[in-house]
Amino acid sequence: MDMFDCGIYSFVNSITIETIRFWAKNSYEHIEVLLNSAEPNGAILQKSFEDEMKRLFTSFQSIYNDLGEVKRDTNVYYMVKRFLSVNDHLIALLERLKFEGYNGFPILYEATYHFLYEQMYVKEIFKPLMYTRDVHPQDVVMHASFRRMGLGTNPLQCIYGQIYFWSMIGAEHPSLVMNVAPDEMKQLPKSTVKEFKHITNRFNNVAYALSSIYPKLNNQNLLAVLEDLRVLNRDFLNFLSNFKNNPQYLPPFLKRQLPELFFGVLEHIIDEHQYVEGLVKKIMKSQYGQDV
Repeated sequence: MDMFDCGIYSFVNSITIETIRFWAKNSYEHIEVLLNSAEPNGAILQKSFEDEMKRLFTSFQSIYNDLGEVKRDTNVYYMVKRFLSVNDHLIALLERLKFEGYNGFPILYEATYHFLYEQMYVKEIFKPLMYTRDVHPQDVVMHASFRRMGLGTNPLQCIYGQIYFWSMIGAEHPSLVMNVAPDEMKQLPKSTVKEFKHITNRFNNVAYALSSIYPKLNNQNLLAVLEDLRVLNRDFLNFLSNFKNNPQYLPPFLKRQLPELFFGVLEHIIDEHQYVEGLVKKIMKSQYGQDV
């Protein structure tokens, strides 16, 4: 989330046009991956699902394009409401797709759930800012019950929710990279596979550390986990850069065999972790007064 004051429900401070645009792009890229993943994995995508996904792809892309040249009189509330409407349709579709289209296909099932979590998460980011209602910690703090997501009702809960979400998403990203083209990925150097697994374990450790400190959450113990995430996220970005550009990690003969979808997914994941990097910097500055 692009924010300046985590956990305080000020629309101007918490949501910017760039935030909406980021998630619009993220959303249509999620759809693109799912549209292009059925056939390579032997799954049948029902025509009604395919048509609806293409319609939603166009809708998110339209939001993204409309926000490309923002004017001073752009109605931010309207754009968020427009995004949420399309997003609700995508969430409903993903809920069906995981059981009625990609069930029994582990790779596709994981990808569908992964994208579903992200769409539900961004809904919870925007929702409290659009509707007046009583917000309670048990409603909005994200934890192992993935249906409960959000910003929290104070800065510490907000930061906690952000870190938990991105640690969960980060843990799944190596698996998504490895399974876009599973036959080719089986030929990766053992050291590359080992590093992907190591990254996954480190993200899981961040999520575990958060759950462990939550009963006694305070600035100090949260800062320690936030710093771990910052270092881990930077390590992952460095590794992805090496994976993309260094033949030691991805041999040229193998790189030539990979489908275009693979590189699209890789860039999508890199974009998300660059987003996390910016998010952590803002939290460190606004909450702890640290420039990192």
